[in-house]
Amino acid sequence: MTRRTVTLVGVLAGVIVLTGCARTSIEGLQVRSGPGTGHGVVGTIPEVGTPVRVECWQRGEAIFGDTVWYRIASPEQGWVTNYYVRTTGDFGNRSRC
Repeated sequence: MTRRTVTLVGVLAGVIVLTGCARTSIEGLQVRSGPGTGHGVVGTIPEVGTPVRVECWQRGEAIFGDTVWYRIASPEQGWVTNYYVRTTGDFGNRSRC
């Protein structure tokens, strides 16, 4: 699978403003307390295509070779792997957690 990413366009009052769209690509995506499967599950996103609000990203445990994890703010708060999230644009290094 190819990695798709989100474009960082600015920071307002400490909130990262992103262009593009991020949506889940798997039913029952587990949201974790940190960037890896060793971290506890803090929530689940039940439906494919659910929009997620990405705050930032960092490298974590590799999931099928993909080490990028997103910290999301909604619909749950926590971490999800890039492998199961479809995004558009170019994320870039500026939005690292």
